[in-house]
Amino acid sequence: MTEYLHAADLPDHQLALALPLVRITWPETDLAAWCEFARAIRAEGGGLVALTEDDYICGVMAYRRQTGLTGPVLSVPLFTVADLANRRGVAKALVDAADMLREKLGCETIQLEFHPGQSHLAARVNSQA
Repeated sequence: MTEYLHAADLPDHQLALALPLVRITWPETDLAAWCEFARAIRAEGGGLVALTEDDYICGVMAYRRQTGLTGPVLSVPLFTVADLANRRGVAKALVDAADMLREKLGCETIQLEFHPGQSHLAARVNSQA
């Protein structure tokens, strides 16, 4: 079976739908705090979701362009993937979207930040690099 995953912008009306994924890693986050974070980061970057062909949200990331010591950096302070169907391509779809953003925004590198509880996801993403 071919899996179809794509990344899309995270608009305001989908913020509540993405909250359960955020809460997997940061369970104490409520809707108000999540919306405040998502809207604030849009001033510097934006948010993306990984979607299945029937628009099931299975990944979420927030990004911003920053200046690093070696030049522009695409900073990703939130990168969370959760998929009940256990599709291995979800993290790759978000990483690919981040790489396209890196190029579009003229960044030299991508800096993905992982919560300590995301060690398995970090290892999976690093093994795909």
